[in-house]
Parts: sequence; structure tokens; C-alpha cells
Amino acid sequence: MKQINFLLIFLISIPTFGQETQKDSKIQVEVGLIYHKNNLNEDNYLNNKSPWGLSSDRLMAGVDLRFIMPSKLNFIDFTFGTLVEKCWDEYDATTDYKMNGGGVYAGISPKFKGKFFGVTSLLSIGVFSYKEYFAFYRESPLPVVDIYEKKSSFGLGAMSSIGVYGKIGPVGIHPQAQVIFSGGNGASFLFYGFVIPLTIQF
Repeated sequence: MKQINFLLIFLISIPTFGQETQKDSKIQVEVGLIYHKNNLNEDNYLNNKSPWGLSSDRLMAGVDLRFIMPSKLNFIDFTFGTLVEKCWDEYDATTDYKMNGGGVYAGISPKFKGKFFGVTSLLSIGVFSYKEYFAFYRESPLPVVDIYEKKSSFGLGAMSSIGVYGKIGPVGIHPQAQVIFSGGNGASFLFYGFVIPLTIQF
């Protein structure tokens, strides 16, 4: 009799196991705003030649789109994504500064998640490309270019982040502190900042 009861309980539990597996295997999509500082890449010579032009925060802003897929391990997800950003700072009339870039990346996301809140991280590698243009004019009425520099990176890079997670139903928010390294092609850049994605689970 005990064996029959055990068999009945097991057969009843099979659909429940299937529903839980299906629920955990859903893909999550995140779209967030990026804010990165570029002051780690400042050139002291350029700062001395144009102190007003480079005294700004040199803030870059953009969009990060990523897809998160669960692995067989409860504490690790797979992450694939892409980002694009540019510098929106304004400089004085004697300075011309532009920077933009982005890339694609893939990695793993170690996590500790509850039903509504959690802590997550991201360790990823990718292909990133950034370009920086800088020109300084000595005389505004008759502009003479005193300095012109162009730097660009293209190749393998890395991105890591750590943040918190909050979710109600299929919708959540996932703020993270973030660092990006982009190297290759004769130049390298290091950015730090944060990203604030909104999430939805399908």
C-alpha cells in the first residue's frame, strides 16, 4: 500500500516539476541607460593646453541591450549583449572633442537571487571599438589648430559589473556598477560608471 501511495504522489508531482523547469528556463531581456566616465583616459598635456576644454566631467551616455539565459546551475546565467554610447559634453569655442563607441559581448552572470530581490554580477569578454577626436585652436577669430589627436581602439576587450536586482512579476530593475576595457588598434580605453536596465522576462 505504501508503494502505491508513493507512486501516486510521484505521478502527481511530474507536471509540477515540468512547470518549475519551464519557469526557470525563461529568457530575460534587459534594456538600460549607460553612464560612463572617461576621465581615466585624460592626457595631462592636453589638459595643460586646454584647461577649460577638458575640465568637464567627460561623461558618456548610451544604451545597453542584453539577453540573459539560465544555465543548468541555479547560481549562474549566460549573458549576451550589445552597447553603444557617445560623449555628450560641451566644450569651449577653442576646443573640439568627440568620442563614441560600443561593441558586443558575452559572458557569465554569477548571482544570488531571491523571489523579489538579489545580487548579481557579470564577467564578460567581447569586441569593442571606441574613437576619440581632440582638437585645440589657439585663436578663435582665425582658428589655428595647435593640437589634433585621433585615437581609436578595436579588438578584444572586457566588461564586468556588479549590482542588485528587484523584480515584481515579469518586470524588474537591475542597477549595476560597471567597468569596460577596450584595447587594440594602437589605443586603449578604460571606462567606469553604471547602467540602469529595466528587465522583462518572457
